Amino acid sequence: MHHPTYRTCHEFGGLFLTPMLTRYVRALAEQPGTFTPVCLAREGWLLQQLLEHLQQQQLLELPSAPVYVKVSRTLLFRALLGEPELWPVALKNSFNGKVSELFSSRFGLQRHEYESVLPSELLEQAINLPEDMDQLVSRVSEFNTPLQALVAPTRAGVCAYFQQQGLADAEKLLLLDVGYSGTIQKLLTRLLQRDTHGFYFIATKPGAAKVDQHTAFMQGTFKEGVALGDGYHLLDRSLFIECLLTAPHGQVVDIRQEHDGRFRFYYGRKAATQRHFQDLQAVHHGAVEGVAHALRHGVDYSVEEIELLYKTFLSSRSALPPGVWHLFSADDDISGNGIVNPLDLFAI
Repeated sequence: MHHPTYRTCHEFGGLFLTPMLTRYVRALAEQPGTFTPVCLAREGWLLQQLLEHLQQQQLLELPSAPVYVKVSRTLLFRALLGEPELWPVALKNSFNGKVSELFSSRFGLQRHEYESVLPSELLEQAINLPEDMDQLVSRVSEFNTPLQALVAPTRAGVCAYFQQQGLADAEKLLLLDVGYSGTIQKLLTRLLQRDTHGFYFIATKPGAAKVDQHTAFMQGTFKEGVALGDGYHLLDRSLFIECLLTAPHGQVVDIRQEHDGRFRFYYGRKAATQRHFQDLQAVHHGAVEGVAHALRHGVDYSVEEIELLYKTFLSSRSALPPGVWHLFSADDDISGNGIVNPLDLFAI
């Protein structure tokens, strides 16, 4: 006998997530050639569980077993800190506050770390990104060498972890994620020094992007070439998807390899979804069972149906069961906003 909360969350997962995940999985199965599906970041947690379940049930055939890789923009920004090519990428998003707060939230540095490299007058400086980007790049670039030395253990840990997960040896990497502009993919392309392919819910800039001597190819399943603020609900309010497609752990902010070869992961703070992961797991169970049922019985959903359903669910708070409201919480530390609640953010 399941608790009422479990039933509410389970049913919601089946209704809210099943259509988009079914279409995504069907599109994935149509991808040509041999590839290794790499389930990225916190969203990849559910994607890996889903793909493995569908394979076990013989409802899906993939050329290789899916791999789950714990990664985040913060982790990759930290690993590449001090690289001249990183600054324009890492500082283009909005931020308002002190330089010290920026290095803490966006690069995952602790106070003793940034104070050991950067002068106090720079750390105390108030900045507004992206307006002050050029001025800040010019200033912090003076410290590229000591910053690279500071994060060398992180970079070594990240590269060893990627090697262990088979990212360096796989014939073709197909990176699975919600999307959108492929920042994580481009950073991975730079770190791995190899071509990558991104397979997203939405790709804001589809096609090929040059990264050093390599290429990051990106494609979207539901929509391509749409920008944030264009009025496309699945993108503009994608925070709701990200809240639900998350892992029991918080955002990974550092990886270190121990002497015995094992890896130690360091995580950021937990949002409500991590604190109430048993409820989120019920949402996931409902979604996985829903997709399995759809594939078993030949059910598919059009992109138009998915868009309409999403818009309907988010039209008013009453369209969402009160039993799942507490799951809509996400950290937006990358922009310096801390924990945000999309229900409040979008006044639903």
